[in-house]
Amino acid sequence: MNKNQPKDMDKKRRLFEAAARLFAEKGFEKTTVDEIAEAAEVAKGTVYYHFKGKEELFLFLVEEGMAILMRRIAATLKNGMDCRVSLKKLIQVQLEFFAEYWDVCRIVLAEAWGTSTRQEKLQELLNEYYAIVGRIMEQGIRERVIRPQDKEVLCTALFGMTVLVALHFLQKSGPVDWARIEEQLETLFFRGVVIDTGNGKLL
Repeated sequence: MNKNQPKDMDKKRRLFEAAARLFAEKGFEKTTVDEIAEAAEVAKGTVYYHFKGKEELFLFLVEEGMAILMRRIAATLKNGMDCRVSLKKLIQVQLEFFAEYWDVCRIVLAEAWGTSTRQEKLQELLNEYYAIVGRIMEQGIRERVIRPQDKEVLCTALFGMTVLVALHFLQKSGPVDWARIEEQLETLFFRGVVIDTGNGKLL
C-alpha cells in the first residue's frame, strides 16, 4: 500500500464533505474551487490533483454517495432473509442514509439531470440499486408476498418514496420522528393507502 494513500483518502473525504455542503448551500454554478479547497482545508492544487475540475468533483459526489448507500444496503441484507424483513430494513437504511447525507441528496435531485454525462452516471448507479432491490421484489412475487407487478416500477417507487419524504422533513424546522415516518412508509408500501371494501370497489 502507498504510504500516502490514507492521507489522500482523508483529503478526498474532506473534499467530498466540503463540496456537498457548498453545492447544497450555494448551488453548483455559484460555488468555486477556491471555496471548496478553503472549506476542506486543503490547497487549491490538491483539488486538481484528485479531480480535473468542479464537474468531475460533482460526479464523484454522486458516485461516492451511492457507493455509501450500496455498502450499507449490502451490510444489512442477508441471504435467505424474508423479503418483508428485507424491505423494512431497506426503508430504514435509506431513511438513515438520506438523513445523514441529505446535502448530497439535495444536490443530486437539483443538479444531476443538468447534463447527459450526469444523467448517464446517475442512471448507471441507480441501475445497480434497482438490481439488488429487484431481486427482493422477485422473491416476494415468487413467494406470493407481493402482488405481481412490474419490478422496475416497484423499485423506483420505493426509492422515490423514501428519498422525497426524507428530504421534505429534513427541510422542516424542529425534530423529526423518523421511527413514525419509517412505520408509515412501511404501511404505505405494504398495504397501500386506499381501502378495499371487499366488493371490488375502492373507497
